[in-house]
Amino acid sequence: MKITLLALAACWLFYSPVAQVCAIGPETSRGCASIEVRSDVGWIGPGQSFNVIVVVSPDKDWHVYWKNPGASGAPTVIEIDAPEGFKVGEPIFPRPSIFRTSDGPTYGYSELVAIFVPVTAPQTIDDETATFEITTSWLACKKICVLGENETKFTMSMNPQTQGPPHKDLRLVKWQMVLPNPLPDLDGGTCHIDNNTLHISGTSDDRVVSFIGVERLGIRFGKPTPTVVQGGSFSMHIPLTLDYSAVDGEPIVVEGLLTVGRNRSDPSYVVRIIANPEIEIR
Repeated sequence: MKITLLALAACWLFYSPVAQVCAIGPETSRGCASIEVRSDVGWIGPGQSFNVIVVVSPDKDWHVYWKNPGASGAPTVIEIDAPEGFKVGEPIFPRPSIFRTSDGPTYGYSELVAIFVPVTAPQTIDDETATFEITTSWLACKKICVLGENETKFTMSMNPQTQGPPHKDLRLVKWQMVLPNPLPDLDGGTCHIDNNTLHISGTSDDRVVSFIGVERLGIRFGKPTPTVVQGGSFSMHIPLTLDYSAVDGEPIVVEGLLTVGRNRSDPSYVVRIIANPEIEIR
């Protein structure tokens, strides 16, 4: 992941108007964004699943990017070095805003965004605390773009007998409400791949239904055909360019976000399917 980020950074430094510091002022921060780290539980118990939450707050009039930046930009990347025995999942990003540019649409956040990283503790706990080393990297843009990085050591208490209670503060509840849901949570929500086309269907009272794909090695998304909405049901079809030679025998994960409505607070659903299911994910 660090190699990918360095490559992106080098590309942007060479081709784009990237500044090394923000405009001078009392309210600016390094990388034109500030970082806060917290969790959603009081302490860690044996085998407990919880989230490390990375809160990114762009400076006024700046924005950072989603995990797929779109036509330009660079993804926000979170890496967690956890103690032995802990399992760290992939970051869960809230639905992004769409920024219209001359190059095409880009996806990101101009306001505070809370990114959830799922973590599972080992079944046996011997230590009193666990320290997680969290590196967050981003690109912030306004008229120019600025590379930012933050390294945080986040320590949590542990209990060898009982699992920690979930936090229920209003900030946390608000952040949880805008996280994407699994596609099956949508009424009639299904997806499948046929003839290099991703087919998505479901039921929604809102006629505005869109899809944002996450491009990665071996997968490119074409322009979706117009979404057909009839009696609350919809279907959409997204052409795929699949390059199996690029992944060297690994599975190609086709992933994206199905969005309903026009606002960031409207529902969104995670679409995730293996293009070559005969290959197991390692």
